[in-house]
Amino acid sequence: MDLAQIWAFVCVWHRWMLSGMLVFAVIAAVIALRMPNQYESKTLLSIPAPVGAQGGMAIAQSGATLDGLMDRFDLQKRYRVEGNREAKLELLNRIKASATKEGLLELSVRDQDPEQAASIVGALAAMVRQQILDSHATEQSKRLFVLRGRLDIARKELDNDAGAIEKMGLRNRLSLDGNAEQILIGFASLDAQYALGEKDGLMGNLLQLRAELEKGNSSLYKLPGEQLKLLRDFYFNRALADELQKQVRVAELQAAQDVQVVLPAVTPLEKAGPKRSLMVVLSALAGLILTSCLCLILQWRRQRQAELA
Repeated sequence: MDLAQIWAFVCVWHRWMLSGMLVFAVIAAVIALRMPNQYESKTLLSIPAPVGAQGGMAIAQSGATLDGLMDRFDLQKRYRVEGNREAKLELLNRIKASATKEGLLELSVRDQDPEQAASIVGALAAMVRQQILDSHATEQSKRLFVLRGRLDIARKELDNDAGAIEKMGLRNRLSLDGNAEQILIGFASLDAQYALGEKDGLMGNLLQLRAELEKGNSSLYKLPGEQLKLLRDFYFNRALADELQKQVRVAELQAAQDVQVVLPAVTPLEKAGPKRSLMVVLSALAGLILTSCLCLILQWRRQRQAELA
């Protein structure tokens, strides 16, 4: 078919083609105007290895995370769906998780309410961050887990020693002076470092402090060996628990910095969809194509009938 034939075809069928295009455009415009505005809120997270942005994407789209969001925001009622599965699928369709070229995790959520979109994506980022920290997958969170375990053990031993001292009545009979107390605190600090693997140069200091501790209070020698050991363990575990508590606080701050919200979620001011103009243009184009195909079929039938006549 050459240009002359195409032009002749358009001249014959242009009313049909324009009418079809107009009908599709009007229908698309009506549908687009009835569709509610959608707002999208975004947030960015920095997640270190070995989890990384890819691991964060899997956590953001996991069933546990979706269930937590549904319960918190009552999304089954908000999305007006019957079952829990349908609500979860609707939420999953509104969530977008992707890795940026900088290695950050980008999370976005769409909703008809801009404030709700910001709230949901903010909660999603917080849940992803907390799950990564609780999994002890990063180096700092692993260190925090070890410190907390060591602190729990020290506190249990301290409680046991305190109970044994009360039972023997040692607390009213003897107390350590300030010098011995400081030796015990220093000994506990070194032992805490030693327990965490920082062993360079500590063994000599530990032996020196142990020797000074036994000389710190002459009344210690008046006690039987079992009571002396119990009293020494009590003060040691108390100082050790204090030292570990300090290290736990530092480790908590360091672990919290492992997974950071680089860009917090904010309430979007402009709508993200629907793109009504694009919908109308594409619908008009689709109407033109379909009407043209119909006109081609009609023209072919007319020519066929003319040939048979």
